[in-house]
Amino acid sequence: MLTLAFDTATPWGRFALAEDGQLLQYRPLNVMGSYADALLKVVQEMLVENDRTQDELAGIGVTAGPGSFTGLRIGVATAKGLAYGLDCKLVSVGTLEAMAAALLQDHPDVEFAVPTLDARRGGIFSGVFRRKGHWLEELAGPEALPADDWWQKILDVLPDCEAAVYGGDGTSLLLGQGDDLRCELARVGQPKLRHWTVAHPATARTLACAMYLAPDQLPSIHPFDLIPQYLRRSDAELNRSLDLTPSQPSDDVSEFSSRRPTS
Repeated sequence: MLTLAFDTATPWGRFALAEDGQLLQYRPLNVMGSYADALLKVVQEMLVENDRTQDELAGIGVTAGPGSFTGLRIGVATAKGLAYGLDCKLVSVGTLEAMAAALLQDHPDVEFAVPTLDARRGGIFSGVFRRKGHWLEELAGPEALPADDWWQKILDVLPDCEAAVYGGDGTSLLLGQGDDLRCELARVGQPKLRHWTVAHPATARTLACAMYLAPDQLPSIHPFDLIPQYLRRSDAELNRSLDLTPSQPSDDVSEFSSRRPTS
């Protein structure tokens, strides 16, 4: 079973090709612009380099959010189009779920994972997951909350806040650093190696293999039913009804304040 997985939810793109649960190729790809020109090119290059064709693909996996609105739309639309056109299995998982699975694969001695993304606007995307078989189960989230609210939820859910591996670009916002380190973490005393990283984990690598190894935990979804999971409204949606009429008329048109409807 040839499986392809990709994660375009963040600028740190992740692509992987696997066969019968064994990794054939993993490729990280940082994209500062759009994935529109890069995604299919990378997929085709990976297939050619492994002497495979699109027609041999039996499954496609994609992360569906949260993350960059544009990156998610491009990734989800491409996965839907490929799966529908090739008539193969389509698997969709949350970005945080895939991050947690990859973090746990990299730390086989850890049972819990807390992936975190910077959600901007003073919040983070996070969740709490526990290892289960070749995949995992969700204990809390995912959702967008202020870092302090998420930290309290983690303390309520986990038996020990040190029992998890933490990863993603929002990790320092969640845990703090230096003099601002969470007090529960600063009480350890002697220095110790901790399972914390701000790097984006190898999500696609783990997903591509798990699609074969854990089919019951990763059921297929029809391409028509797959939609991105943003977990919050975009700026465009928030500003859709923005009234730009000056609230205080002025002789200087460059000086005015706008008002947003309250309803």
